Amino acid sequence: MTMPNSSFCPECGTPLAPRRIAGEIRRHGYCERCRQSHHDHPTIVATTFIAHEDRLLWVRRAIQPKQGLWAIPGGYVEQGEPLRVGAARELREEAGLVIEPDALHFYMLGTLTFINQIYVGFRGRVTDPGCDPGPESLEARFFDRRECPWGDVAYPEVNEAVLQAYEDLERDSFEQWHVEMTADSYQRTVISSGPLEG
Repeated sequence: MTMPNSSFCPECGTPLAPRRIAGEIRRHGYCERCRQSHHDHPTIVATTFIAHEDRLLWVRRAIQPKQGLWAIPGGYVEQGEPLRVGAARELREEAGLVIEPDALHFYMLGTLTFINQIYVGFRGRVTDPGCDPGPESLEARFFDRRECPWGDVAYPEVNEAVLQAYEDLERDSFEQWHVEMTADSYQRTVISSGPLEG
Protein backbone atom coordinates (compact mmCIF):
# COMPACT_ATOMS: atom_id res chain seq x y z
CA MET A 1 0.00 0.00 0.00
CA THR A 2 1.31 3.48 -0.84
CA MET A 3 0.01 6.73 0.52
CA PRO A 4 -1.97 8.75 -2.04
CA ASN A 5 -0.80 12.22 -3.00
CA SER A 6 -3.15 15.14 -2.42
CA SER A 7 -5.48 15.71 -5.34
CA PHE A 8 -6.51 19.32 -4.67
CA CYS A 9 -4.71 22.54 -3.83
CA PRO A 10 -4.99 23.21 -0.08
CA GLU A 11 -5.10 26.97 -0.79
CA CYS A 12 -7.81 27.27 -3.47
CA GLY A 13 -9.23 23.77 -4.05
CA THR A 14 -8.17 23.56 -7.70
CA PRO A 15 -7.33 20.02 -8.87
CA LEU A 16 -3.57 19.51 -8.84
CA ALA A 17 -1.83 18.66 -12.09
CA PRO A 18 1.25 16.46 -12.54
CA ARG A 19 4.47 18.46 -12.35
CA ARG A 20 7.18 18.09 -14.97
CA ILE A 21 10.67 19.33 -14.10
CA ALA A 22 13.60 18.89 -16.49
CA GLY A 23 11.46 16.57 -18.60
CA GLU A 24 10.62 14.28 -15.70
CA ILE A 25 7.23 13.78 -14.00
CA ARG A 26 7.67 14.34 -10.25
CA ARG A 27 5.73 12.86 -7.32
CA HIS A 28 4.04 16.08 -6.32
CA GLY A 29 1.18 18.13 -7.68
CA TYR A 30 1.12 21.62 -9.14
CA CYS A 31 -1.67 24.18 -8.86
CA GLU A 32 -1.98 26.09 -12.14
CA ARG A 33 -4.11 28.77 -10.46
CA CYS A 34 -1.77 29.48 -7.49
CA ARG A 35 1.34 28.58 -9.49
CA GLN A 36 2.62 26.57 -6.57
CA SER A 37 3.93 23.04 -6.04
CA HIS A 38 2.39 20.96 -3.26
CA HIS A 39 4.33 18.10 -1.69
CA ASP A 40 3.10 15.25 0.49
CA HIS A 41 6.28 15.08 2.55
CA PRO A 42 6.91 12.01 4.71
CA THR A 43 6.08 12.36 8.39
CA ILE A 44 8.87 11.81 10.91
CA VAL A 45 8.41 9.28 13.70
CA ALA A 46 10.80 9.09 16.68
CA THR A 47 10.96 5.81 18.59
CA THR A 48 12.83 4.77 21.74
CA PHE A 49 14.27 1.33 22.45
CA ILE A 50 14.68 1.51 26.23
CA ALA A 51 16.43 -1.38 27.97
CA HIS A 52 16.38 -2.61 31.54
CA GLU A 53 18.81 -5.51 31.82
CA ASP A 54 17.85 -7.89 28.96
CA ARG A 55 14.38 -6.43 28.44
CA LEU A 56 12.93 -3.74 26.18
CA LEU A 57 10.14 -1.36 27.10
CA TRP A 58 6.75 -1.82 25.43
CA VAL A 59 3.50 0.10 25.87
CA ARG A 60 -0.04 -1.17 25.34
CA ARG A 61 -1.94 1.45 23.39
CA ALA A 62 -5.02 3.07 24.98
CA ILE A 63 -5.95 5.02 21.84
CA GLN A 64 -6.62 4.33 18.19
CA PRO A 65 -5.12 3.24 15.95
CA LYS A 66 -4.30 -0.23 17.28
CA GLN A 67 -5.92 0.29 20.68
CA GLY A 68 -5.11 -2.51 23.12
CA LEU A 69 -2.06 -3.74 21.21
CA TRP A 70 1.61 -3.45 22.19
CA ALA A 71 4.20 -1.15 20.61
CA ILE A 72 7.65 0.26 21.22
CA PRO A 73 7.16 3.84 22.54
CA GLY A 74 7.22 6.47 19.81
CA GLY A 75 5.25 8.95 17.78
CA TYR A 76 5.30 11.92 15.46
CA VAL A 77 7.89 14.65 15.91
CA GLU A 78 6.19 18.03 16.44
CA GLN A 79 6.91 21.14 14.38
CA GLY A 80 10.15 22.81 15.54
CA GLU A 81 11.03 19.91 17.86
CA PRO A 82 14.53 18.35 17.79
CA LEU A 83 14.46 14.59 17.16
CA ARG A 84 15.78 13.48 20.56
CA VAL A 85 13.47 15.92 22.34
CA GLY A 86 10.51 14.44 20.46
CA ALA A 87 11.61 10.90 21.31
CA ALA A 88 11.98 11.79 25.01
CA ARG A 89 8.57 13.51 25.00
CA GLU A 90 6.85 10.49 23.44
CA LEU A 91 8.55 8.22 25.97
CA ARG A 92 7.31 10.40 28.84
CA GLU A 93 3.77 10.68 27.42
CA GLU A 94 3.34 6.99 26.64
CA ALA A 95 5.31 5.24 29.41
CA GLY A 96 5.68 7.91 32.09
CA LEU A 97 9.43 7.36 31.88
CA VAL A 98 11.52 10.53 32.12
CA ILE A 99 14.86 10.35 30.34
CA GLU A 100 16.81 13.44 29.35
CA PRO A 101 17.10 13.78 25.56
CA ASP A 102 20.91 13.79 25.81
CA ALA A 103 20.77 10.32 27.40
CA LEU A 104 19.19 8.89 24.24
CA HIS A 105 21.65 7.56 21.66
CA PHE A 106 21.01 7.43 17.92
CA TYR A 107 20.28 3.86 16.88
CA MET A 108 18.33 3.48 13.66
CA LEU A 109 17.28 5.55 10.65
CA GLY A 110 14.91 4.28 8.05
CA THR A 111 12.16 4.83 5.56
CA LEU A 112 8.76 3.15 5.66
CA THR A 113 7.74 3.78 2.07
CA PHE A 114 4.36 2.05 2.36
CA ILE A 115 3.12 4.60 4.94
CA ASN A 116 5.22 7.59 3.81
CA GLN A 117 7.23 7.89 7.04
CA ILE A 118 10.81 8.49 8.05
CA TYR A 119 11.68 6.54 11.17
CA VAL A 120 14.36 7.60 13.68
CA GLY A 121 15.13 5.22 16.51
CA PHE A 122 17.00 6.05 19.71
CA ARG A 123 18.14 3.75 22.49
CA GLY A 124 18.79 4.12 26.18
CA ARG A 125 19.04 2.22 29.45
CA VAL A 126 17.35 2.57 32.82
CA THR A 127 18.32 1.07 36.17
CA ASP A 128 14.78 1.30 37.56
CA PRO A 129 12.04 -0.42 35.52
CA GLY A 130 9.25 1.61 37.14
CA CYS A 131 6.85 3.26 34.68
CA ASP A 132 3.78 5.43 35.10
CA PRO A 133 1.94 5.32 31.75
CA GLY A 134 -0.06 8.35 30.70
CA PRO A 135 -3.51 8.48 29.08
CA GLU A 136 -2.19 7.21 25.72
CA SER A 137 -1.22 3.82 27.22
CA LEU A 138 -3.05 1.14 29.16
CA GLU A 139 0.20 -0.18 30.60
CA ALA A 140 3.96 -0.13 30.12
CA ARG A 141 6.17 -3.16 30.73
CA PHE A 142 9.64 -4.48 30.01
CA PHE A 143 9.74 -7.78 28.09
CA ASP A 144 12.61 -9.99 27.06
CA ARG A 145 12.41 -11.52 23.61
CA ARG A 146 10.64 -14.69 24.85
CA GLU A 147 8.08 -12.83 27.00
CA CYS A 148 7.18 -10.31 24.31
CA PRO A 149 3.49 -10.50 23.27
CA TRP A 150 4.32 -11.10 19.59
CA GLY A 151 0.72 -12.11 18.82
CA ASP A 152 -0.58 -8.74 20.06
CA VAL A 153 1.90 -6.36 18.44
CA ALA A 154 0.38 -3.17 17.03
CA TYR A 155 2.83 -2.76 14.16
CA PRO A 156 4.16 -6.16 13.05
CA GLU A 157 5.54 -4.44 9.94
CA VAL A 158 8.47 -3.23 12.08
CA ASN A 159 9.07 -6.48 13.99
CA GLU A 160 12.39 -6.94 12.18
CA ALA A 161 13.67 -3.69 13.69
CA VAL A 162 12.52 -4.76 17.15
CA LEU A 163 14.19 -8.16 16.75
CA GLN A 164 17.38 -6.35 15.76
CA ALA A 165 17.20 -4.34 18.99
CA TYR A 166 16.81 -7.56 20.99
CA GLU A 167 19.79 -9.11 19.20
CA ASP A 168 21.95 -6.05 19.90
CA LEU A 169 20.82 -6.00 23.52
CA GLU A 170 21.67 -9.69 23.98
CA ARG A 171 25.13 -9.12 22.45
CA ASP A 172 25.57 -6.02 24.64
CA SER A 173 26.82 -4.12 21.60
CA PHE A 174 24.68 -1.72 19.60
CA GLU A 175 25.40 -0.94 16.00
CA GLN A 176 23.79 1.94 14.16
CA TRP A 177 21.49 0.92 11.34
CA HIS A 178 20.03 2.28 8.13
CA VAL A 179 16.75 0.50 7.39
CA GLU A 180 14.50 0.45 4.33
CA MET A 181 11.03 -1.03 4.75
CA THR A 182 8.62 -1.43 1.88
CA ALA A 183 5.36 -3.34 1.77
CA ASP A 184 7.32 -6.34 0.49
CA SER A 185 10.79 -6.18 2.01
CA TYR A 186 12.99 -5.23 4.94
CA GLN A 187 16.62 -4.31 4.33
CA ARG A 188 19.16 -3.08 6.85
CA THR A 189 22.73 -1.88 6.58
CA VAL A 190 25.19 -1.18 9.39
CA ILE A 191 26.19 2.50 9.52
CA SER A 192 28.71 2.07 12.34
CA SER A 193 29.37 -0.17 15.30
CA GLY A 194 31.04 0.00 18.65
CA PRO A 195 30.73 -0.91 22.30
CA LEU A 196 27.50 -0.29 24.13
CA GLU A 197 27.62 2.96 26.07
CA GLY A 198 25.15 4.45 28.50
